[in-house]
Amino acid sequence: MLKKTTIKHYPELTAIHRKNYSFPTRFLYEKGVLNGDILDFGCGHGKDVETLSKLNYQIDKYDAFYHPNFPLKSYDVIFCHYVLNVIDRVEQTKVLAEVSFLLKPGGKAYYTVRRDLVNEGIRWHAIYKKPTYQCNVTLPYESIKKTKHCEIYCYEKPKSTGFILETIFAQVVIYDGNLLFQSLRNNKVKYLKAVEIIKEVLEHRCEINELEI
Repeated sequence: MLKKTTIKHYPELTAIHRKNYSFPTRFLYEKGVLNGDILDFGCGHGKDVETLSKLNYQIDKYDAFYHPNFPLKSYDVIFCHYVLNVIDRVEQTKVLAEVSFLLKPGGKAYYTVRRDLVNEGIRWHAIYKKPTYQCNVTLPYESIKKTKHCEIYCYEKPKSTGFILETIFAQVVIYDGNLLFQSLRNNKVKYLKAVEIIKEVLEHRCEINELEI
């Protein structure tokens, strides 16, 4: 087991071929929180989307590897299952920024992370014989479900005027026609890194979504 993520690894190989929708999606369905326009961010092979579509939910899918067309609209609900724990810290920040960006004001995102990891780091996939990565992730959001296998967090996007997106350490709003970055935690190094990643996300995603900033 190697903890260094400088080794090229393949997070897409951790996607499971499911026969039915996942436990986190079933939990959200039974809880009754899947309303309005929904996005499965990091959908993998798309079984959750397939199952909910048959139940007449308005749901789209996005996955950087399997379904790479980035969404062109905003959503009331986004769920992101078992994505953050298979990517490194920089990519985690990027995912948090993109999900926040895609939410409507007041929209909610549900993040599921593993809680059954004994060892973190690089491991060799038993079938594909290529390196994958697993790590523990803790988020500063409300925990709405925790089992020995996973934990589900709920994030709500602020309704503030001009608000664009946020990560754990930084947020950005439009003020007097300019981008204003604000620190959310007392950690200057991580704040500056988050700002760098947010700027990269905005540079690529705002053009795709035709957002003027």
